[in-house]
Amino acid sequence: MDGITALLVIDMQYGLLQRNVFYKEQLIDNVNALLDFFHNREKPVFIIRHTNTSFSAENTDNWQIDSNVKRADSDILLNKTHSSVFKEKRFISLLKENSISDVVVTGLVSNGCVKAACLDARVNGLNVTLISDGHSTFHKEGEDMVSYWNKYLHDEGIQVISTAEFLKMN
Repeated sequence: MDGITALLVIDMQYGLLQRNVFYKEQLIDNVNALLDFFHNREKPVFIIRHTNTSFSAENTDNWQIDSNVKRADSDILLNKTHSSVFKEKRFISLLKENSISDVVVTGLVSNGCVKAACLDARVNGLNVTLISDGHSTFHKEGEDMVSYWNKYLHDEGIQVISTAEFLKMN
C-alpha cells in the first residue's frame, strides 16, 4: 500500500493551554510550523479534541481548539472521549478511508494522550513519528517528563525527531 502521512494535533485546546504548559509558546510555534507544512502540501491533518463532562465539556470555551492554532477548513476535526484517539472507531475508519500509513504526532499531554496515541498507532500497524519539541505537558517536572517520553517512545520503536529535522527531511 502506498500510504499517506497525516498530522495529528492532539488536545491543543484553550482550557489545557491556559495551564502552566512547559514551553507553551515554542509548542504552539512548532505545531503551527507543522500545520503550515501539511496544509501547503495538502496532506491530511486531524485536529483532535478531548471531550469530557468536566474540564473539557463540549461547547465550552475550554473545549475549543485554541485560537493560536492555525486550523484550515480542510482539517478533519475529531472529538475523543478516551486518552487514545485510536479507541475512537470513527478515527480508525477515517485512517483507512484516507489510506494513511504514517502519522506525525503533536500536542498535549506528553504523559497522557500523546503517549497513548503513539503506542496505539504502532499497535494498529502505522509508522509513527513523534515530534520531540511538538508535544508538552503541564506536569510540574515538564522538561523531565517531555524528555522521558521522547526516550521511552524512541525505545519502543517510534521515530522521535524535532520540528526542524522533520521539516528538513520532507
